[in-house]
Amino acid sequence: MKNIFPGHFKVKDIEGVWNNAHFIIDANVILNLYRYSDVTRQALEKALMANKDKLFITNQAAKEFLNNRLIVTSGQAKEYTTAIKSINDLLKSLSTKERHPFLEQEKLDSFNEVSGSVIEELEKKQKELLDKLSNDEILDFIEDVFEGKTGKPYTEKELVKIAEEGESRYESNIPPGYKDGKKNSSEDPYKKFGDLIVWKQTIDFAKSKKTPIVFITDDKKEDWWLEQSGRTIGPRPELVEEFIKETKQEFLMYTVDKFVQESASRKHKEVSADILTELQKFSEEPDTFLEDLLASFKSMPESKSTISVQQDVHLSGGNENHGKITVNLSHDMSYATGSGQFSPVLIDVPAMFEVDLVEYPSDGDNEFTYSSGCGTNRDFNVHLKARKGLLLSGNYVFSYRAACEETVQ
Repeated sequence: MKNIFPGHFKVKDIEGVWNNAHFIIDANVILNLYRYSDVTRQALEKALMANKDKLFITNQAAKEFLNNRLIVTSGQAKEYTTAIKSINDLLKSLSTKERHPFLEQEKLDSFNEVSGSVIEELEKKQKELLDKLSNDEILDFIEDVFEGKTGKPYTEKELVKIAEEGESRYESNIPPGYKDGKKNSSEDPYKKFGDLIVWKQTIDFAKSKKTPIVFITDDKKEDWWLEQSGRTIGPRPELVEEFIKETKQEFLMYTVDKFVQESASRKHKEVSADILTELQKFSEEPDTFLEDLLASFKSMPESKSTISVQQDVHLSGGNENHGKITVNLSHDMSYATGSGQFSPVLIDVPAMFEVDLVEYPSDGDNEFTYSSGCGTNRDFNVHLKARKGLLLSGNYVFSYRAACEETVQ
């Protein structure tokens, strides 16, 4: 039965296949190097280097990587901007005293410190990511690891033939690639056949080398994987059977986390659960970022108030507010935020909001920066951040002025 339906049976000699196979890497695998944390990226790079002599990337996958790496980098940088904005919006929401949700001052002060530290780390990571647009160590790594291991492109005649076959395959839901059947591009008429081209080039390589193939992909669509009751069983049987028929060789397919885990086990190493989790679910991280942050914050021990705020209103009105706000730090710290209120509430979000530093504790140096934010007609925030070291304890006094559009004009 296995001789007739080999796609439904597991490979018995996995060790033998692994030792003799070439490893073909899909574009999404190396594109994800830009998305992972440093420690997870290094784990994948280590797995690739451990199998460097047997690696290969098809021409189509290499082209997709090079065409999309800058888009991925820019997209990931925007995720940092979104996360930073979300934290600031949450901080602003929690800082108001005139509507729910309310938070005890002690916890709010602690959250100010935590959020400031998190924002600085996010800004640092964002800068590192953007630096890759011009100084890309990941691209350098890819250049090195796939030197002499990249396939040649198909001719236009060959691409036309594959496109014709692809139309027929997609109509019959023959994998791979039919889930991309609706992709269209005026710049690349073969865009929707990308997966099929990768597959065809993989088969061609196996034929030429007369070698088994271990195909590594992070594409989790149903036109690559057989799924049942929410579980991934293995590669689509049709793919295995087509590969064996065309090449007379064995075929294995791994997700990135399984590849990293298998590669490490052959070196008698273990991969941490955190790395495996990120490899499996990194794309979900932006959705759970604030939830995880709040969970960490809720677990913080109770502490005495470290930041206190005093506000003196000099001019109060529906169109304009003037005054001073004093942010007192009970001890040295890296970040601090003080929240003030407009009294009475302004008739609209102020069109003009200015904050100026009046007084601050100093040993002769002004080694900090400050900024302010006002997105409502009820309250505002003043943020302090040490340039290096810590903010000195004591009073930081600011004058502020808010005016609605009618007054500004």
